[in-house]
Amino acid sequence: MNKISFINIIIFAFSICSLSAQNDYSLVDLNSSSDEYGQSVGTSYFENHVTLHYFGHFY
Repeated sequence: MNKISFINIIIFAFSICSLSAQNDYSLVDLNSSSDEYGQSVGTSYFENHVTLHYFGHFY
């Protein structure tokens, strides 16, 4: 695979990811020290703000 094809594949992959990453969802905030504790918050709640979404598991 030449360099141009590889770059095109990377650009295409990032384009698909950014289009599919715009889903709106909400979850109840379970963090008792949060200002939004007990409220249903999600992507539309923090509109016009930069947000980081981390889905993980702690042992």
